[in-house]
Amino acid sequence: MNSHRKTYSAVLFLLLALLTGCGGERMRQRLQFVTACNEADTVFTKAWQPTVDSLVDFFRSHGTPNEWMTAYYLQGRVHHDLGEVPQALDCYQQAAEQADTTQNDCNLRTLVAIYGQMADLFDAQYLPDSEMKALQTAERIAWKNKDTLDALVAFELRSRPYYLKNEKDSVISIEKQARELYLRYGYKGKAAQAIYSTITILLDCQQYDEAKLYLDLYENESGNFDENGELIFGGHYYYNKGRYLLAIGQADSARHYFHKALGRGQKEAGYKGLLSVYETKNIPDSIAKYARLFASANDSSFLHVNQEKVHQITAMYDYSHHQQMAKQKEQEAKDWKNGLVFVSLAAVMILAFGMMYFFRSKAQKLAEIYRLNSIKDEMESLLTQKDKLTEENRQEIMRLHNKNSRIHRTMKEETERLQHQIETLRRQLLEKNSAQTRQNIDSVKVIENFKEKFGEYTHGYALPTEKEWNRLEEAFICEHDAYCQFISSNRSMTKHHLRVCMMMRLDMAERMMASALDIDGKRIDRLKRQANKMLFGENSAKTLRKNLQPYF
Repeated sequence: MNSHRKTYSAVLFLLLALLTGCGGERMRQRLQFVTACNEADTVFTKAWQPTVDSLVDFFRSHGTPNEWMTAYYLQGRVHHDLGEVPQALDCYQQAAEQADTTQNDCNLRTLVAIYGQMADLFDAQYLPDSEMKALQTAERIAWKNKDTLDALVAFELRSRPYYLKNEKDSVISIEKQARELYLRYGYKGKAAQAIYSTITILLDCQQYDEAKLYLDLYENESGNFDENGELIFGGHYYYNKGRYLLAIGQADSARHYFHKALGRGQKEAGYKGLLSVYETKNIPDSIAKYARLFASANDSSFLHVNQEKVHQITAMYDYSHHQQMAKQKEQEAKDWKNGLVFVSLAAVMILAFGMMYFFRSKAQKLAEIYRLNSIKDEMESLLTQKDKLTEENRQEIMRLHNKNSRIHRTMKEETERLQHQIETLRRQLLEKNSAQTRQNIDSVKVIENFKEKFGEYTHGYALPTEKEWNRLEEAFICEHDAYCQFISSNRSMTKHHLRVCMMMRLDMAERMMASALDIDGKRIDRLKRQANKMLFGENSAKTLRKNLQPYF
């Protein structure tokens, strides 16, 4: 019988292992399929949502860090194509957090794509500072991956946040540097494409000679024109070409290019250019005509942008509502935990009162035993003194004696049982206190070792590994759990923000923080200012410690 049971158990275990393995292989094939669709520029619809959600749920428990990162990235791409910006950014951030760039097998190519997508979203949201940070991170990772083209593209795109902030000199500087780098590495077409925004700025600043050089360069080397000199895609370049021709007095040629811009769907730019032509020629009827057309195109463009903003605001509201629901559930869980603690304390109090009642009852029973023993002694004395007691009296004495014996045995057994329970509770309490004490001592030791490593007069230190960071964070949570819950309550806080706040609580100087994070003091100030903004709404690094003080 036992041998049959062992055989059945082994077969059942084998079947479960095979099913789990097959499921894992099937999910990896699904992950590869969705990845291939994404690389083929597939526009994801709502129908893809269950697929990417199942990938995240599976690889969060069964996959490698690379698979988990890829699943989150694909989930973000679906939200991205659906216009759900907050959810997409959250997924991209989750994906980036799974990457361990210290490992040789880290999928750096996907990580570059993640930060590139984040930069595109920040650009669409008019968040130049966040876009710049994402592009710098993408460039750094691309260089680490020895992917020269991706690194150069990320560097070139730095001109976008400067353009949003209207810092024209910075735009020109970045695009010129990008052009030089492209040429250095043999990307001639990319080098010509990189200076497009510079053409617009030079025309705005009426630097027409230099603008002409860049226009010719773009036409001859960008690769965006066919053999007949026509743009392969887009049409805004025709508007810039027309602006230049109009500025140098070739109004008819300029009008030709403005009409070509219209033919490529650039209505606002085309009508604006034609309006400028007829204003130059002073033809009132045409001025009135194209003024109306330009105003109509401008209104249509404004309405389109406005509708996109309304959609984005709606998405932000829906996501905020989702976060509020999550916080509400978290509060409910916290209340349940507090209730459990209250019930536990109540149970301990009830146990204490029960023990008091037991010992009081025990004392009363002992007094009763003492009284019965006294009666017994008296009766035995009477028996020795009087030989004429009746049979009934002797039976009563025996009955009382037997009752006394039973009571004595019962009290002895009950006393031994309670003593055993008390000893067990005492031993468990000592073991729990000992374990807690050891844990607290270990936590303090980990924190003190870390602070000593980056002390004011420490030289020749090695940067902490991610394992050392994890040990420090576990020790810190053990010592300062409430503080950790507060600083991590804001989901915008990154790993560096959390570590700066953690080291502030440990009274580590800024120089020590910079040494531990391998960054300069200016970056520390920037991280403190950003953390203060996210946690307290104050755009200052100096007030962060004061604001955090109540949570220490």
